[in-house]
Formats: sequence, structure tokens, C-alpha cells
Amino acid sequence: MSLVFSIPGKTFLAGEYLALQGGPTLVFLSHPLFEMEATKGTGQLLGIHPDSPAGLLIQKHSEYFRQFDLRFQDAYAGRGGFGASTAQFLAVYALWLYKEAHHQDMEKLLDFKHLLDTYYECAWNGQGQRPSGADLVGQLKGALTFFEKRQGLISVKSWPFADLEFSIVHTGHKVATHEHLKKLPGFEASSLEKAFMVIREAFEKHDSELFVQGIRSYQIVLQDLGFTCPETLALLEKINKVPAVLAAKGCGALGADVVLVVTKKDHSADLKEFCTQENLSILSSSEKISVGLQIRGSL
Repeated sequence: MSLVFSIPGKTFLAGEYLALQGGPTLVFLSHPLFEMEATKGTGQLLGIHPDSPAGLLIQKHSEYFRQFDLRFQDAYAGRGGFGASTAQFLAVYALWLYKEAHHQDMEKLLDFKHLLDTYYECAWNGQGQRPSGADLVGQLKGALTFFEKRQGLISVKSWPFADLEFSIVHTGHKVATHEHLKKLPGFEASSLEKAFMVIREAFEKHDSELFVQGIRSYQIVLQDLGFTCPETLALLEKINKVPAVLAAKGCGALGADVVLVVTKKDHSADLKEFCTQENLSILSSSEKISVGLQIRGSL
């Protein structure tokens, strides 16, 4: 007998850096899924580092967790940018709540404010910028999650643009988000928020042209603020020359790990050919939208 926790991959379509100030974010949750299996055991951990946020939560409640063996499977095979660390934390946190939930409705117990407070205790040592946890909330809720911490607002959406699709391209580069946040100084976020409001309005109106405009604007502001690494800037310049590409932006810390590419519906063949030529991987897309945290089985 075992419990299996399935958690989607995450990508910030917009709102990275805004999230650090409690501002609005849009997180895309996708297949393939991370999974953690818990079985009765002696406290063995497979695939979870003891110094990770999940590992530190386990240490904090060691008496409870030593009765389980945990095995985490990374659907992205170690390729960064998709939220493996937050997926581990969410699964371990849900298992910790299981002691109270048993067969009750886990959703009622998974309060995002308590989830974030617990995460901050394990994921931040007080140096530099605190991680936002917006990706964690997205992985809990699923689909396309709008989240604004300072207002306590969560809204889960489906993809509203019938004439558009998007792809998530893995760059092959990696920036350790926690190390980046340690060195990140304070910044003025009003221009990012202005661009984000265009994206939110596009969702509300189902206006694909406005969405493309918003994504383009957000990337320009990221670049102006120095929040896109040189490798991604060079890649974006190439991608934007591909036929049918309407907009592209780096996602997450310095836009290093993954790039969002918006194309016309059913016109992504040129992008796929480009990625093959450049030895890049398309690891998710608007065809792979996933629900949030799911739990199956019993102990």
C-alpha cells in the first residue's frame, strides 16, 4: 500500500519578479507530472536532498516522517525550470497534513497561506530576496493560475485563445533560483505590473492580439531591468525570426531555463524545425495543461 502524490510542472508565463513583491503572476501547470510515492518504512529518501526545502521540512517533523520511505520521480530528468523543488515540497507538505486528513478532503486542509508560511521557513534563510512561492500555489491549483499574494487572490483559468497556442522550450542553460535571489537587489516593478495588466485584460476579454502584445511588452521590460541572461536574449532574437512566432519571452530566474513561444494555432511546425536545428527541446505546450496536486492510494 502506498500514497502517490502527482504534481504538475510549472512555468511562469508572466509575473516572475513581480511575484517577489507579492504582485500578480500567471503560472502555467503542465504535463508531464512529478510524482512522489510514500510507503510505510524507516525514513529513507530517494530523489529528495536533505538540505532542500522538502528535506528540511522532513527534518523538522522527523518523528512523523521516519515512518515512511519516500521516492520522488522527476519527470523532467533534472532539467531545471519546471519546479521540481517546489513539487517535492508540496508533496511532502501534503503527506504531513495527511496525518490529520486521512480520507477527508485534502483541499480543505491545503490553505495556501499556511502552505506559503511553512515554505518560507524552509526555503529562505533571510539572505537576499525571499522566494515568492507563487509557483507552489500554481502547482497546488493547476491549469493556468493567476495568483496575487498581496491581495490574497487566486483564479484558475483555461486557455482562452482559440487562435493561439504556445510551446515551452528548454534552453539547456540553468540558473539556480535560490542563488540568484540571494544576490538580487530591490527593484522598481511598476513597468512590469503595467505589462502584466495587459495580459490579465487579454484573458478576461479573450483577446489574442492583446495577449501577444502583453507578452512582448513584459519581455521588453524584463530586458530593460536586466532580468534576462545574455544566452536567452540571443535565443529570443533567433526565435522571433521564425515564421508564425508571434511573441517569445524568457521564463523564471533571468529567463535562463525555459522560453515561452506563442504561435498561431496549428502553425508550430516551423518552431519545431528550428528547435531540432538548434538542439533545443520543446518540453510542454498549451496542449498539456494539467490539473493541480492529485493524491491517490492509501497507507
